[in-house]
Amino acid sequence: MIATSTTIMPVEILFLVISDLIDPATDQEGNAMAKSQYQFKKRQKELAKKKKKEEKRQRKLQNKMVETDEAEKDPTPSTEEQQP
Repeated sequence: MIATSTTIMPVEILFLVISDLIDPATDQEGNAMAKSQYQFKKRQKELAKKKKKEEKRQRKLQNKMVETDEAEKDPTPSTEEQQP
């Protein structure tokens, strides 16, 4: 029969392993590390996209207004106006 030996981990090592599982935002000494700002970055990206879309909509609206103003200022004679 082969005897199996069980190794017992020192408490310090075991504590570090458990603490990493509980709070992975700490380094091996237990100091707090910078956490990811994923949600903040995602929200900023969404806001930038929304702002860009709104600016594009405003430009299109402005171009449409300019075209309408030009059409009113310089109307082309219609066929009814040409015939006496």
